Amino acid sequence: MEEQTLIDRLNARDTAAQNAFHRLYRERIFCVARRIVRDDWDAEEVVQDVCWTVYRKIHLFNGKSAFWSWVYRITENAAKMKVRKYKRYPTPVEQEVLQAMTAEASMESSLGRPDQQLYLRRCLEVMESFLAGSEALNREVYVAMDLEGEDKEAVAARLNMSIPALKARLHRVRYALRSELEQL
Repeated sequence: MEEQTLIDRLNARDTAAQNAFHRLYRERIFCVARRIVRDDWDAEEVVQDVCWTVYRKIHLFNGKSAFWSWVYRITENAAKMKVRKYKRYPTPVEQEVLQAMTAEASMESSLGRPDQQLYLRRCLEVMESFLAGSEALNREVYVAMDLEGEDKEAVAARLNMSIPALKARLHRVRYALRSELEQL
């Protein structure tokens, strides 16, 4: 089906056109969404949201850009909203707290479902190994800034670093920890 014909039929609220749109654009929408949400289930939800949005909002497409550009932007926005709504990054915890939590036998009984227990246990293990394997300076910057809440000027002076270098190091540590936790 030609693109303009598809757009005209979508404007006419033709359900067959909606099915054709889904068939023609599903894979492309999925690929864009998957890059952003990083989960197949969430990407499938984004595909459905985008198809429904295009069907409802096709009258807003003015033709000044390519149709795919318009659909791409809708997809990108829907995927970003999904990530924003369901942010799944656990909050990093200090190493001593991690060790105390893993040592507690009562921790498992206080959680709820077994899958929650397993997920928390894995998070703790990943975070503990990340902190143990980090460079001493990185660990000190992370603990001082994120866990103890020290002032960046005081930490920079104590570690003999510039503030931009401190901020850059902290950003890299946070990013690396988040990347480790995303793999769960």
